[in-house]
Amino acid sequence: MRLRCKPGLKKLPSGFRLNGRKLWISNAREAGLFIVFATLDPSAGYRGITAFLVEKGAHGFAVGRKEDKLGIRASSTCELVFDGCEVAEENLLGEPGKGYMIAIETLNEGRIGIGAQMLGLAEGAWGHAAGMQRNAASSASPSRSFRQCSFTLAEMARR
Repeated sequence: MRLRCKPGLKKLPSGFRLNGRKLWISNAREAGLFIVFATLDPSAGYRGITAFLVEKGAHGFAVGRKEDKLGIRASSTCELVFDGCEVAEENLLGEPGKGYMIAIETLNEGRIGIGAQMLGLAEGAWGHAAGMQRNAASSASPSRSFRQCSFTLAEMARR
């Protein structure tokens, strides 16, 4: 997640202050601890990104509304709101300016799980479509489009 600090905002003597919003955060309602990536120095590009640990319930931090998604409904997806959220120096994750590397390493490790999740979703969608095709076969005379769908589903199952 990237937040940009408000113009002129400086590091506090005891830590940092985060302001901004981030949408589409998976498992936001269930999480108790968040890794937040904020740009402390926009002129430094990706080298200005720093990682912080922010606990749920921290002053100035709130989990916003839950998105109404079409799929993957078992996990909440919410907005995170930072309104003057003060983060103590000890909640810095890694060194200032090293947040980009932390983000990339985290994403790389999570990709295998996302691939498995998408494979499961694809199998579920295929199973649903095949079931609908079986129901259509038993209730009506097969049409040309019905046969084409059957061929398409068979080709998908073969791969």
